[in-house]
Amino acid sequence: MSKQALQACVERHLAHAAQVFVLDNQLGTHHGLSWADFVLLTVLDAAGGAAPPTELARSLRTPASHLLLRLLPLEKTGLVQRAADADGRRCVTLRAPGRRLLSEARDTAANACAA
Repeated sequence: MSKQALQACVERHLAHAAQVFVLDNQLGTHHGLSWADFVLLTVLDAAGGAAPPTELARSLRTPASHLLLRLLPLEKTGLVQRAADADGRRCVTLRAPGRRLLSEARDTAANACAA
């Protein structure tokens, strides 16, 4: 039974990897984003456009150190900003260019998912 469960996990992983490959290609070609970047921006947008890094990492189910590596290029290109909020806590904010790019990329991602 465990061999079947393992095989099912491998098959799910391969199907997911194939879909991510298509999404990376489409989003990268048309918007300069990877699927992982798109998901990060989507989660940040769903959080009202700002979230503490620890909460964002938890939502993305990734270690905080991995989140930081994902945020650095997005910050350099002006899509997000990392800064302290009014209470002095660190916060990641989706900037206006990030909102625009996310809005433009949604149709591309939706079409790739539907295909």
